[in-house]
Amino acid sequence: MSRTVLKALDVLECLAFSTQPLSAPEVAERCGLTRPTTYRLISTLATRGYVASGLDGRYRLGTKMLSLTKRLMEHAQLPQLAHPDLVDLSEEVGESVHLGVLEDTAVLYVDKVESVKAARMYSVVGTRNPIHSTSLGKAILAFLPEAEREMLLGRISYTERTPNTITNRTRLAENLEQIRQRGYSIDDVENEEGIRCLGVPVLGSAGVPIGAISISGPTLRITPDRVAELAPALLETGRRVSEKFGYSIAHGQSREQPPTIGQSPAVSASE
Repeated sequence: MSRTVLKALDVLECLAFSTQPLSAPEVAERCGLTRPTTYRLISTLATRGYVASGLDGRYRLGTKMLSLTKRLMEHAQLPQLAHPDLVDLSEEVGESVHLGVLEDTAVLYVDKVESVKAARMYSVVGTRNPIHSTSLGKAILAFLPEAEREMLLGRISYTERTPNTITNRTRLAENLEQIRQRGYSIDDVENEEGIRCLGVPVLGSAGVPIGAISISGPTLRITPDRVAELAPALLETGRRVSEKFGYSIAHGQSREQPPTIGQSPAVSASE
């Protein structure tokens, strides 16, 4: 356990529960830290936006904390707000539909609408799968801010789940660029034998992914040709759910990596 991290968290909690901004000596006294340590921690937190100071030299929480809180609230609301759209999508395409969120280097399943057809895929809400081998994970990765995406690409273990799994950083980065251009991801039997999926990100008001939606089914039903046929309905669902969180296409297109939610260029699933 890192003592430095614990001390930094103590500083943040001290500022969070104070009714007014605090000076560095006040923070040091309340947290039981030396003044040099306190100044060092506050300076580091301030460079990342977690702490801010006023003209009087006193400290308060920075706007980065507000941004993190907003993303947490979006994640908490996502299953409830998205569920009706997941039901509609599953009924329209006749396949299983999943909703997932990023959790470290995995995607966590937070909702699922099961297909009524035979040969369903095995998946359980509350379980996790790697981000590099799932359509949900790749859809989120592709549209993350570049710095966050590169950090995760360096941490992925690139475990081989099937013979089709992308198992190196260079190939995955190339695949993510294709996803950004196309607007949706494809799990071409990369995570589970006999299962093909396609996914789109759910974008928050800042244009950053807060989750992803996928259509999943057996390769006998979701053929390479059918992927392009299913994509428009999936993209439209992603657009509708994203709009519930304040995202608009016009906003997204002004960003460095423009999501093409609502557009669906034809593509083969053989990549």
